[in-house]
Amino acid sequence: MVNIRSFKEEDNETLLSIERLCPQGNEECAMAVDKEPDITARYELYDNWEIRVAEEDDTTVGWIGWTVKQGPEQKYVYVAEVMVHPDYRRQGIAIKLLREAERAAHDAKVSHIYCYIYEPNEPSMKLVEKLGYIQEKDVRIIAMSAYKKEHIEREYDLARIDGKDLPEAVKLINSYYTGKAHFSPFTAPGFRTYANRVLGYGLENFLVAKWKGKIVACGGFWDSSVLMEMTYTKEPMMWKLMANAYGILRHFISMPRIPAEGEFFKFHSIVDHAFEPEHALAMEEILNYCNNLMFDTKCEFFGAYTDPDDPIIEVMKKFKPMYETMYLYAKPISGKLPDFSSIYVDCRDPIL
Repeated sequence: MVNIRSFKEEDNETLLSIERLCPQGNEECAMAVDKEPDITARYELYDNWEIRVAEEDDTTVGWIGWTVKQGPEQKYVYVAEVMVHPDYRRQGIAIKLLREAERAAHDAKVSHIYCYIYEPNEPSMKLVEKLGYIQEKDVRIIAMSAYKKEHIEREYDLARIDGKDLPEAVKLINSYYTGKAHFSPFTAPGFRTYANRVLGYGLENFLVAKWKGKIVACGGFWDSSVLMEMTYTKEPMMWKLMANAYGILRHFISMPRIPAEGEFFKFHSIVDHAFEPEHALAMEEILNYCNNLMFDTKCEFFGAYTDPDDPIIEVMKKFKPMYETMYLYAKPISGKLPDFSSIYVDCRDPIL
C-alpha cells in the first residue's frame, strides 16, 4: 500500500540518494544530476511550492515537487520533477504522485498544469501522455564550450547593470517577451527581487549593452552549478564521435570540448536575455564577455534554455553550440491551455 505524505526535512538524504539512481534518458542518451546538499534548494527559488513523498511499508520510494505560479490573468502549476526508486517502478507510484499534484492544482483553481521532459526520457513522456498531457512545445537546450578567448572590438558600451538603469532594462525584457506563454511582465522592483533570490544569479551578474546611451541588449549570467552539476551516464554516440574528432584537431587548433561520459560538469546559463532586432551584435558582445569570463575562470560550459524560434539562437551559432531538446507537456485543469506557439522559459524551471 502506497502512502503519499508531505515532505519532512529528514527526507533530504533519502531523496538525494534516489535521484542519483534515476538518470533521465534511455540506453542511448541519459543525463544525471547532483543536487548536493539540499533537495529543496531549487524549490526555494519560488514563492509557493510543495514536495510530496511516496512511502511503501514505511520505505521512501519516490517523490514529486511542484510550484503554483501566478500568470498575468490566471494561476498555473509547474511540476518540477517526479522520481521513483528503480526497484519500485511499474507499480503505478508515479501516476499516484502526478494525481496528487493534479488534486493540488484543482484545489488552487489553476488554469493548467505543465512540466518539461528531456527528449530521451521516453518513459516519462509515455507516462504523462497516458494521463492526458499534451506535448505542446519543444524547448531548445543550447550548450557552448568556452574553449577559446574571444577577441572583442566593442561597438557597444557594456557593463554590469546600474540600479538607475533597471527600469529601462526591464522595459526591454517586457517588450522582448510580450505575448509569450508563461511570461508575466516584470516591474523594476519585482525583477530585482526575483534575480537576487536566484542563487548564483543576482543583479550583480546582469549585463547591459548601450548604444548612444540607450540599452539595446541585456542578459543575466547565472551560475546554475550552485544548485546542480550534471553528467552524461550515457553519452550520445554522435557526441562520442565528435569528441574523438575534436581530440585530434585540438593538436592543431582550439576546438569545443565535449564532456566525457560520467564526468560531472558545471553549467552557466544566459537568462532573461533581450535585445532589439537591429542590435543583435550587442547581444553577441554580451555573449563574448560571458565566454571570456568562463574561459578565465576555467568553467567551460554555458548556454541557454529557450524557445527554438528565439532570435538569440542565430546569435549563438558563432560559438559552435551543441543542441538538445526538452518538451513542454501541459494539461488543462480549470481553464483552457494557453497558446504555446511562443513561450518564455523561466530560468528556474529547467533544472533537471
